[in-house]
Amino acid sequence: MGLQFGIKEVYNLNIVDFATNKPFIYVDYAEATTNENTAERTSLKGGQGYYKLMDFDHSKESTLKLTVPLVDIKLLAMLAGDDLVEGATSVFKREELTVTYLEDNMGIILSETPIDEDTDTVVVHKLEGLRDYGKEVTVSNVEGKNVELTGVDDGEKVVVFYQYSSPATAKKFSIKANKFPKTVKIFGDGLWRDQETGMDKAVKMMIHKAKPQANFTLTTSGSDVTTLEITFDLYPIKDADGDMSYIDYVVL
Repeated sequence: MGLQFGIKEVYNLNIVDFATNKPFIYVDYAEATTNENTAERTSLKGGQGYYKLMDFDHSKESTLKLTVPLVDIKLLAMLAGDDLVEGATSVFKREELTVTYLEDNMGIILSETPIDEDTDTVVVHKLEGLRDYGKEVTVSNVEGKNVELTGVDDGEKVVVFYQYSSPATAKKFSIKANKFPKTVKIFGDGLWRDQETGMDKAVKMMIHKAKPQANFTLTTSGSDVTTLEITFDLYPIKDADGDMSYIDYVVL
């Protein structure tokens, strides 16, 4: 095996809870993984002309930038510092419906059952144009998905706004002002190609301690797919030689 490698493939990453060592997320669909290392240098100068005598290096920092084209909601929850929970929750719904006969009254049939059958909880407006809210319509009765209306005609289009309970399988996370990402470990598996033999060698990347930056942007666009970028700050731990190590690369 030579010491020169061609590097192309992205790493597959296991993100593990630092405190419990329990696997948290497996990412085998990353677009790019970038390890950036920076340091500062302070120069000692003197003599006639005030030339450089020596340098002192310090303040080394290391980060891992992860770019993913698939947005895992567990990753979003991790960045938000929240837990991904499963269960029914109240959600809003807007739908456009056509007025029809409900027994002896005019009304509409909702696609979901409102949380509360109080007439104030279902708001109905006549549809104006393609999407706008026109005159508000009086709701006289709500029974399950059936909503009776006053002052509308058969076949008339209306816009309805209400709350209903999501399925018990719904998953939820929140972005909270007082919650931040937890510390993790990251184990990566990659391939480096030996320049001499042309054979791919397995490479292990081990990040001992990291924390996602709380800053992230989630953009939805009509012309581009959503890509999520996550930056992890790395923290050193003392290795077997007594040095402070950020990250290990092992070529097998």
